[in-house]
Amino acid sequence: MRTREQLIVRVLKDLGVLAAGEAPSDEDRAEIDDLVEPICAKLLDDGVAKLNGDEVDDAAYLPLAAIIAETALVPFGISGTKAAELRGLAEQARMDLKLAYRVYDARPPMRVEPFWGRRNHSCR
Repeated sequence: MRTREQLIVRVLKDLGVLAAGEAPSDEDRAEIDDLVEPICAKLLDDGVAKLNGDEVDDAAYLPLAAIIAETALVPFGISGTKAAELRGLAEQARMDLKLAYRVYDARPPMRVEPFWGRRNHSCR
């Protein structure tokens, strides 16, 4: 499991705002932190995945970071080829999460029996 703080740092690295070994500024941390819950809610609403921004499963860590990074393009003023690359990664991340969190309905199909002729067997 990864923490929210680790997720924020990963997103900032993906955006190119944070270099290796640097600590995020309070403003950058707050900007990304404000995006986590709404994005998790949107992913649930869209039927992609049910994620919690506080404790992120290792399998969902990088895809969620990619999706948050895409949303943070505008606030961080990222455009051009870097923005196109992050958009492509986010689209792939959505597909990966959708496949990883697909819920299969294990119930057997319902049998439908015709109504007529089954009510009263003595009326033949």
